[in-house]
Amino acid sequence: MEFFDVATSTPTVRRFSPRPVAQRDLERVLETANMAPSGSNAQPWEFVVVRAADARREIQQMYEAVWGPYKESAIIRGRKTLSPRAQKALAVGDDFAASLAIVPAHIVVFLDRPKMRVTRGTPEDLFNFGATYGSIFPAIELLMLSARALGIGTAMTTMLSSREAETKALLNAPEDFQLIALVPIGYPEDGFKRPYRKPVWTRIHDGRFGRPWPRATS
Repeated sequence: MEFFDVATSTPTVRRFSPRPVAQRDLERVLETANMAPSGSNAQPWEFVVVRAADARREIQQMYEAVWGPYKESAIIRGRKTLSPRAQKALAVGDDFAASLAIVPAHIVVFLDRPKMRVTRGTPEDLFNFGATYGSIFPAIELLMLSARALGIGTAMTTMLSSREAETKALLNAPEDFQLIALVPIGYPEDGFKRPYRKPVWTRIHDGRFGRPWPRATS
């Protein structure tokens, strides 16, 4: 696929097929993710590929334990009547939670904290916030884009952050590694489509805020 086609047709997949993903395709995706930039070339990412059905079910159960309270507090908020947008958010979220037991693989992304040479939660950590997380999320984006280039769908969620201890125990992750994201990976049940985005032009500024970008005429 041409790069711009990949970049503009990589949605968050919420409904997955159980069709297996070939190991070589998983390896190509992760080899590409490994080429991401990072501060001081620290390459602090660690990927746990979860394919065993029992472990995937445990991940789904942990996710649903977080999703339930989240949708009550962030979407439903005590309302008896929901807007169409809220109803869609609930349906999409419920579909995604159910798909976590169906998707053939999860890639759980960890940050190797010692490689960043900053102790988590310290003032230095807060000061270096951008460098730390800017050294891990580009790898996740490359992972998702390379999967799309192979016709494979992904999603990224940080919902398991509140279950970090349980996730690390399940996956035998070192204590000083930080859970960053869960990336389910598999073939989309509903295919691919261009995600909806508002036009970018009102958010591009020519040299300073308040000066609109002069769009090219050709």
